[in-house]
Amino acid sequence: MHRHLSWGLGLLAGSSLLTPAAVFAQDTASAGASARLDEIIVTAQKREESLQSTPIAIAVLGSEDLEKRGITTLGDFTSGSVPSLRVVPFSGSRPSTMNITMRGINPGDPTQISRDSTVGIYLDGVYLGRAQGLSAELLDLERMEVLRGPQGTLFGRNAVGGAISMVAKRPTGELGLDLTAGISNWNGRSVRAHLNLPEFAGFSIKLDGVWNKRDGWIENSLAGAKDWNAINRRGARISVLWQPASNIELLYAFDTSRDASVAGYGQIGALQKPIMPLPPFFSVEEKRVRKGRVGVPLEPSVGKVSGHSLHANWDISEHLTLRSITAYRKLSQEQFENSGGLLTPYAPNGVFGRVSYADVHQDQFSQEIQVLGNFDHLKFVLGGFYFKEDAHDLAHSPFSAQFTSDGTGYTLLPIVLSGPRFPDRGSEIHTRSKAIFGQATYTPPILDERLHLTAGLRWTHDHKYGALTLARGVAINKPSDFSSKRVDPAFTVAFDWTDTVNTYVKWGRAYRAGGSNARSVNFVPFGEEQVSTWEIGAKTELFDRRVRFNVAAFHTNYSHRQVDFTNPANPSNVETLNAPGKATIKGLEFDLTAKLAAGLTLTGSYSYTEWQAVKDRNPFSGVIQLGVVNYTPKHSASVALDHEFSPFDGATLSTHLDAVYSSSFYTGGITAPPTGSYAMVNGRLTLGDLDIGADGAKLAISLWGKNLTNTQWKVFQFPLTGPGLANVLSTFMNEPRTYGLEAKISF
Repeated sequence: MHRHLSWGLGLLAGSSLLTPAAVFAQDTASAGASARLDEIIVTAQKREESLQSTPIAIAVLGSEDLEKRGITTLGDFTSGSVPSLRVVPFSGSRPSTMNITMRGINPGDPTQISRDSTVGIYLDGVYLGRAQGLSAELLDLERMEVLRGPQGTLFGRNAVGGAISMVAKRPTGELGLDLTAGISNWNGRSVRAHLNLPEFAGFSIKLDGVWNKRDGWIENSLAGAKDWNAINRRGARISVLWQPASNIELLYAFDTSRDASVAGYGQIGALQKPIMPLPPFFSVEEKRVRKGRVGVPLEPSVGKVSGHSLHANWDISEHLTLRSITAYRKLSQEQFENSGGLLTPYAPNGVFGRVSYADVHQDQFSQEIQVLGNFDHLKFVLGGFYFKEDAHDLAHSPFSAQFTSDGTGYTLLPIVLSGPRFPDRGSEIHTRSKAIFGQATYTPPILDERLHLTAGLRWTHDHKYGALTLARGVAINKPSDFSSKRVDPAFTVAFDWTDTVNTYVKWGRAYRAGGSNARSVNFVPFGEEQVSTWEIGAKTELFDRRVRFNVAAFHTNYSHRQVDFTNPANPSNVETLNAPGKATIKGLEFDLTAKLAAGLTLTGSYSYTEWQAVKDRNPFSGVIQLGVVNYTPKHSASVALDHEFSPFDGATLSTHLDAVYSSSFYTGGITAPPTGSYAMVNGRLTLGDLDIGADGAKLAISLWGKNLTNTQWKVFQFPLTGPGLANVLSTFMNEPRTYGLEAKISF
């Protein structure tokens, strides 16, 4: 066994690894089965299968992983804890909208309802159509699967960078309760409750509730106004599982959440040339600040999201399963952002403190049907998908303050969100998408059935129509209409060298639907963009399944890119066009899990991403501009060490430490400087399994900390430069050190 495993590792990294492999094998030969890694089950190909047998580069975070790392929202991935994935509030400050980048594919401006994301977000198989609402608290997930690379065949449109599939815990049918309460610095308080009720008449019910509140960490001196970066989120869900027969089950779920968090604070990170004077009480803020430059009106950005879903599963026979996923979701999202900074050059009696206000309303309906087959040499999934989305939005940007005549003080202006010039712009969009898809894996009865051939195909018809309906408070009608029919294939060849060493080569294509730019004065439609990727990978489990090492290398061609061009004469006029030049992105990804001993586990991930700037011609000025890949460091890594042992009878002590590293990356295009590299450390210490009474009730007490070294880095930078602008670098910093205490009761 050890000889074959060493040969498998040598095949990946060279024969020089044979000697340490043999030594490691001898050192671990006497360890018990408890030191082996647990199998991880994923549903990346619409069926339950082992992570190691799935020919896709996947990072999986189970419920315990999420808890140890303190991940309660998608926004907690801002630091880069999963390399090659970056989730950042749009413009670095808006908790109402998440900007999600994977493998160098960035969506641009996801705040607009007329534009789509580049990473598909799924909750229990239901596609979430808007970037708004993604900052809500996560409700008791079983696991989160991060699928890297285009997923066009099975996940469809808008998954050119990859997909994030969140799978919630199902009702157990047995009485059980998990109740967690916590406190943290910045006056933080949180409660999470998960209750399973006993099965009754074939029905199993699960109830979930979460609440998380924390003060802001940058003070706003205006009385009655909110501090920057405050958090106030709550949510609830009920799920009901009914099994009328042994081969039929229906799972209904309803979830609702409210997020009233406050936007971040934009610092003046630097002055840009030509340098404009600052008012006397403004200054450059190169490091993270704890108090704003002025006190300004600031309100929470309130988002409300709710949804119904019905999953039906019928095992027709031993080999065939019919599945249906029906869902309706609705969101309303307000955005209120105000840093009290400069947008236009400083002048006596001039205005500042621009408020960015937006209001989005959206509802969506989706229906997916799947037929799954599982035969001796053939596995397949066939399906149909329908998606309907209706949305409307508006945006307004008044100024909230005015300098005095000598520039030594200021007065506040009324913020009027009504009247003859409200709003600055408004639009509506209606989307209809239909698809038929299929994927089959054939294992021919040769080579000991170690060869697996997979082919997939998806046909999609997209239709998106709408109009720019408001401009400076005046009703207008500038229509836009996008329609597309296309076929996207994928192919994979996989081979099992041993039972624990698997390799694969794949090619796949996916696309992002076209649309319109609401910041365009003409609302002219643009076409879809396309990504095709070659990937070669290996998945291995070595040393009697004590080490799991997966590697993937990819090469991506990015064509018909949706590129934003700003009109120099009018910076608020932005046009999106399909640029002719291709972008190339390539990279390498490693994932490692090692059971060093019983109770001691090391995990690590590394991503290397390389891209080349593309030259695009600005249609307004004719000037060649370099397009960069935003939110994509060349090097990013994370490593974690977990140790668990019993210090005395009836108790378990668990220690978790993780570190994240990122090299510098762009956030605001080539005209903004990169962020700079950083490293941060997080930790969690838990004393658990403490008996507190009858019926097996247990208590766990945890002490946790994030960014323990209080590292500072720039989350987002954007230059406010050009005619009529202040020529400053707007910078948003990461969160400072946070820490807290939690107590959890379960039975």
